[in-house]
Amino acid sequence: MTRASSATVVDAGRVLRAEFEPYLPLMDFFAELLGPRTEVVLHDTSDLSRSIVALTNGHVSGRSVGGPATDLVLKVLQNHEHDDRDYLANYLAESRTGGTFRSSTFFIRDAGGDVVGMLCLNIDDEPLTRARDLLAAITATTGLVKGATPGADSEAIPVSPTVPMAAERLSMNVDELALDGVARIVAAQGVEPHRMTPDEKIAAVREIERAGVFLLKGAVAQVAEALHVSEPTVYRYVRQVRNGG
Repeated sequence: MTRASSATVVDAGRVLRAEFEPYLPLMDFFAELLGPRTEVVLHDTSDLSRSIVALTNGHVSGRSVGGPATDLVLKVLQNHEHDDRDYLANYLAESRTGGTFRSSTFFIRDAGGDVVGMLCLNIDDEPLTRARDLLAAITATTGLVKGATPGADSEAIPVSPTVPMAAERLSMNVDELALDGVARIVAAQGVEPHRMTPDEKIAAVREIERAGVFLLKGAVAQVAEALHVSEPTVYRYVRQVRNGG
């Protein structure tokens, strides 16, 4: 199989799928074309706990080969909601340390049409967003409440752009990936876990299932700890959710 150049790090302990061969040369190409602030990642979906099999410019997110899938990868595999698409482009991703990226993902499929890998680009636009914010501050205007009469007593409300929600988290290891997903979903329920009713805990498990967290090894233990229940109880909740409960 063709190997990427020294600029791209390939996991030497993995035998790469034949479907990945055309994409390895593209990794250096994208990195050279788009510059050192662009990270290029090749994911193998057969092992989500160490799905990163090749990586260019890993310093952008701080990840390395052997790293886990992202929450977006889990959702794509769990829900099949993008089965009719070849790629997702220009969505917002964030790292554990708070860095934000303009990201895109191309789905790599086998002969049967199943997603077996993903080629992802994460672009650090931080210098450009700084320049954008500076220009916005310099050229800012003031919006007035509709219907208000301009004058000394009218209240001006600055116009502020909507902050987009991150569609993906770039986790450093599989434990962080599972914990992050579980913690955010449990927190979104708005009730402390020890105060949750069984129905509220089932609702949390339903969202965790939709997020694909249970595709990860060890996720049941993480969920049990987060919800203050036993692992057999989590398995029972999962069966109930999967049976339509």
